[in-house]
Amino acid sequence: MAKKVNKNNFDIDFTFLHARNLIVVLFSVIMLVSCERQSPTWKQMDIAESLLNTKPDSALAILEGIPAFNVKGKETSARYALLKSMALDKNCIDTTTFDVLQPAIDYYIEHGSPDEQLRTYYYQGRIYQNKGDDDAAMQSFMRGKEYCQEATDTLIMANLMVAQGSIQYSIYKIDEFINNNLEAANLYKIIGRTDYEILSLANALDGSILNNDKSLTDSIMSIAQERVKQKPEFASVIVPYNLSYALSPL
Repeated sequence: MAKKVNKNNFDIDFTFLHARNLIVVLFSVIMLVSCERQSPTWKQMDIAESLLNTKPDSALAILEGIPAFNVKGKETSARYALLKSMALDKNCIDTTTFDVLQPAIDYYIEHGSPDEQLRTYYYQGRIYQNKGDDDAAMQSFMRGKEYCQEATDTLIMANLMVAQGSIQYSIYKIDEFINNNLEAANLYKIIGRTDYEILSLANALDGSILNNDKSLTDSIMSIAQERVKQKPEFASVIVPYNLSYALSPL
């Protein structure tokens, strides 16, 4: 006599096996990621990242000293690609191809944190700018800006707004140019980058003078002069706009 199969028990066993297999796969992924982040290459990248804003030449030297065969795994490759793109940019080495950044684009756009996605879109936009493709650059900056609410990298947020502003200036969207630079100046002030803050205020002054907006120009000039009093070494940044303001018909 044939033994009757209990379908309910079969379904339960199948569900259990499926769940167990998912757990095994998830555990394997976690272990793989953990191993990547404990590798000597990852630690070298930690050091390079810590030097990016203070000693970008040293950061680039560390990254270029990592052998290509040590950059293994999608996450490690993505981080290396993004850090090297950042280091090149901070050393004023403009790139016009995506050879370096592409692994970061491939991985972080889908799997990155808000900071990683913000940075990836920003540097993607910078490469498009270097290529002279302002439309594609603006699209990248706009996508990157979507992550500003969640991201914590204030410097990149401000840099992105300045980069957007430079494109807006070139197509005579002066109001947007002014707003982006004022917002960037505020962000630079928050992180203590007075040099960049005053440069952004100077950009905003340029825009307000072009717009013949006396009230806004007076307001920005007042802020800029106050900042220069605190940091006299940056006075030369504002001087040309003092002259433009004095000669303008405002």
